[in-house]
Amino acid sequence: MKSSSVHPLEPVLRAEPLTERIRNSLAALLRVPASRVTVPENAEKYYDEAAPRTAGTSLEEVFHLMRSLNERGMADARLGCAEGDGHSLRSALKHVVDDLCQGLEGEPIQYTELGPEPVKTGLVLRRLRERGVDVRRYNGVDINPASRATMERELAPVLAAGRFTYHHTLFEELGRLDYRLPGTRNLVTMLGFEEGNEHPAAVSAMLDEILRPGDLFLSEMQVLSEAGWQHVFNFYQCDLMRRFSQLALERSRPGVRKSQYGVYLTPLALSGDGAPTMAAVTAQVIPGNGTRVNEVFVTNYCLKFAAEEYRKLREASGRMKVVAERATGDGSVVFQLSRRL
Repeated sequence: MKSSSVHPLEPVLRAEPLTERIRNSLAALLRVPASRVTVPENAEKYYDEAAPRTAGTSLEEVFHLMRSLNERGMADARLGCAEGDGHSLRSALKHVVDDLCQGLEGEPIQYTELGPEPVKTGLVLRRLRERGVDVRRYNGVDINPASRATMERELAPVLAAGRFTYHHTLFEELGRLDYRLPGTRNLVTMLGFEEGNEHPAAVSAMLDEILRPGDLFLSEMQVLSEAGWQHVFNFYQCDLMRRFSQLALERSRPGVRKSQYGVYLTPLALSGDGAPTMAAVTAQVIPGNGTRVNEVFVTNYCLKFAAEEYRKLREASGRMKVVAERATGDGSVVFQLSRRL
């Protein structure tokens, strides 16, 4: 049964959607009217409303761009390491999976992935198998129909026959479906900074729908560290994120022939205490015609928290407990394992 308690950020969420806060903040930052800033819903980048179950070439490219980002991250043995020491992105993920295995004490699990992607998922599944964990079922949850065939094919070597399932649905709708194995603990993963695309209150409400007491949630977040903002800019300035941005514009505005890519850090007021939360925003700036000012088409937005703030947000509802965290050596990325109370 869904809890009736209220997340401390829910009143703010109801007052103004995250997309509106992004629009108004970015308009102020770039000194353009808010009416000239377009912020599509996050889901719109991953499916075609007219044919939601059709995997066209552009959606295939979207999926493979995200896969390529993970391939780079997992292949670079130094990515995320501090000078001379510390976990790389790959080793941090391995260690948090080891933490997970230790806590399970041989108990079987159901693996539910929000936003399927084969590189990190394959690593996690192999690590679980090496540690003797019985994954009774894998559930991929995605609105992008392009992911299913690749996930089923590439996870086949690390899953027993008949244990792959897939749900073509929004994350927040999963809790209304009959997808759980009775009596089996559910491990839900949300990797690749995906959580930052949503308001914290929306994430909290979604987890309330999906998780039952004892279930586990493994998430990955790019966080603010003593290293400053450079790692954030470096990530969003890479060629794959630039192409993702251009593709998002092409799918929504096929007639636009000229635009300029930009990465922006903009403050948002998400809580009642007045402290701003920073959002990294990518956008295509479309030149205005004649006397019209430029139009800004937002292609991605992701909230960025400090590691301590991220932990507090997870536990703010009183229904989740952080049981393990593993950060990269430079403190730029955190893998967080939490349990539903």
